Amino acid sequence: MSAHRPTEAITVITVTRGRPGLLRRCLRTVRRQDFAGPVTHLVVVDDDEARYGQLAGETPAGPAAGPRAVRWYFRTRTREEVSGPPVLSRIRNVAVRMAETKLVGFLDDDNLLEPHHLSSLLRCMRATASPAVHSQCRLVNQDGTPYLDALHPWMRDIDGARARYRELRGHHVYLPWSNLLRDQVGSRGAADRVQNADTSEWLFERRLLLTVPFPEHYDIDDWRNVVGEDNKLLRALVDAEVPMISTHMPTLLYTLGGFSNGFRPGAAEGDW
Repeated sequence: MSAHRPTEAITVITVTRGRPGLLRRCLRTVRRQDFAGPVTHLVVVDDDEARYGQLAGETPAGPAAGPRAVRWYFRTRTREEVSGPPVLSRIRNVAVRMAETKLVGFLDDDNLLEPHHLSSLLRCMRATASPAVHSQCRLVNQDGTPYLDALHPWMRDIDGARARYRELRGHHVYLPWSNLLRDQVGSRGAADRVQNADTSEWLFERRLLLTVPFPEHYDIDDWRNVVGEDNKLLRALVDAEVPMISTHMPTLLYTLGGFSNGFRPGAAEGDW
């Protein structure tokens, strides 16, 4: 008879600002995971303590939280910091260092998870011995309806969005009349590879992100090309030749409309 294998603990990191209503949903979707082990939901409030104090007070802490603990960290911005990938990368790196488990994942406050998200990621990690595994996702509008436009939403102009959609459809990342996004990460030497995976899709060994953290430097070309912190991290991991495996399961519901795809008319160049 094989020895019982202990269940790993996972920390899920959520960075939030100005959206306590959405965070309530986010807390519920982590709490309802069917993963058998303990999950710590580390919520980092970015310079907005007044709007989140009541919600934090309603959240069970200590032994009362059981296997679904919520840990709060209220952060104050410096005068120079403005919203965008540089600040978000910095916060994510701080949160990874704060985590006390061997495994960490991320969930943006406006996204939702299928109940088997964490458990399927961990099964994939165990089966492949990869330190970084990811799911796929379904794209939804802010009202919860499926996103079905033949446009890649992470482009600033319509022609570019249409062309990128056609390109990714050729790789079967997009499927016609479907909101499924079949994210994938091609190896460094693969010809014509696709490298696309959202931060909220991942489960990492924490030690990997301590070695290869989120890059914190961005320039105007990153803004023009909508290169966010997940893109930069993915490039760094590919360059480091880290094996990355997909579950091929769309267990993330990705809500469009954040700063990486909800572009504000008339925004100044470099303003996320």
